[in-house]
Amino acid sequence: MTLRLHFEDCEVKIPQTLKDIFYFFEKIDAGEIMKPFAVGFLFLWIVSVSTSLWARSQDTPMTADELGCLQKMIFFNECSGRVERMITWNADENFPSFGLGHFIWYPRGKKGPYQALFPEFLSFLEAQKTEIPAWIKALPTREAPWQNRGEFLSDLSSERMAVLRNFLDRTQGFQTQFIIHRVKGILPRMLAAIPEEKRPEIELKFKEIAGAPKGMFALIDYVNFKGEGILETERSQGQGWGLLQVLEEMRTPGKKDDALEEFVRAAKKVLTNRVRNAPPEKDCSKRLGGWKTRVKNYLKIKC
Repeated sequence: MTLRLHFEDCEVKIPQTLKDIFYFFEKIDAGEIMKPFAVGFLFLWIVSVSTSLWARSQDTPMTADELGCLQKMIFFNECSGRVERMITWNADENFPSFGLGHFIWYPRGKKGPYQALFPEFLSFLEAQKTEIPAWIKALPTREAPWQNRGEFLSDLSSERMAVLRNFLDRTQGFQTQFIIHRVKGILPRMLAAIPEEKRPEIELKFKEIAGAPKGMFALIDYVNFKGEGILETERSQGQGWGLLQVLEEMRTPGKKDDALEEFVRAAKKVLTNRVRNAPPEKDCSKRLGGWKTRVKNYLKIKC
């Protein structure tokens, strides 16, 4: 952030660094800046730097060590810690998924009930001025080029897949940032999706989890794992399985220290309902044990 003061036809930039400060004092000594204005300039410099640091702390609520821990946790949960599993197309799904968070990428002309996050991730990277693979940029649309799982599997050993695998491995940090970026705006989106009378309770529970030790890890991982819970297409027999449904299932914790444990209990209940409500053709009962272990591990996170 750069601040400037205007005095008649004179514009002076408020110093932002120590180098600027030394230069500023040289200007005062040379008489190019009047001393009565110097105190005001320095005051605004302090305000400027303080505001900049505050804004930076809001943009990055986690330390570098915590970000690294989160990245490893998601990589283990989603890919078993193996780079080759960052590219996958499960036999019971009609889409492939990519990266640290298994971001969905629908084939050409096809849509599904879940959010297609891989194209959003690519746009996120481009906004960061980060290059994406040339073959993806050359696609006529931002849709997956494989029409079915068979085409995808036969392409796994191709040069473009090797390029994609390398790209996903070296952008794990950006993928973690993207996952966190999604979570930043989730509370307003959830509140907008529910009746007004339910909003205070959901907001309270969300903030209780966010403020609990390792609570942000749980929120971020669960949203990446099962979504926000606000899409009507992500329902089975009228019940969702995303973060919103977990917060609705939660009992308001009596103590802050109990918040994460209650979140885990509610998440396991919601995931059990997800399996119970699934139609026969989408039976996911074999996955329930792994799902419960994943959320139970929120209580054991160590960085």
